[in-house]
Amino acid sequence: MNIFSFRADAIDHVFELMRSPGMRSVHRLTILPDQIFPDVEVELLTEMSATELMQLVAGVDNAHVIADTLRPCDLKSNPLQRGEDSDLLPAQPEF
Repeated sequence: MNIFSFRADAIDHVFELMRSPGMRSVHRLTILPDQIFPDVEVELLTEMSATELMQLVAGVDNAHVIADTLRPCDLKSNPLQRGEDSDLLPAQPEF
């Protein structure tokens, strides 16, 4: 089993990924909504490899946030930060 986590800027992108023809062997899918924005945080337990999952993400329209934040770790260990920005997102809103 492999565990992956990522952020998506809309829940529809997660559903589109799950409906992808190559998606298989999903044993657990956890989706946590953001309290303010339409973003969702996702944890996925699957038999798929990271390469297989990234290939599916590449086929989903507007899945750039998923592609940028997909990591082979549980949700708690993923900073969900896009790119190489070393300034991590705060755990709590700053306001």
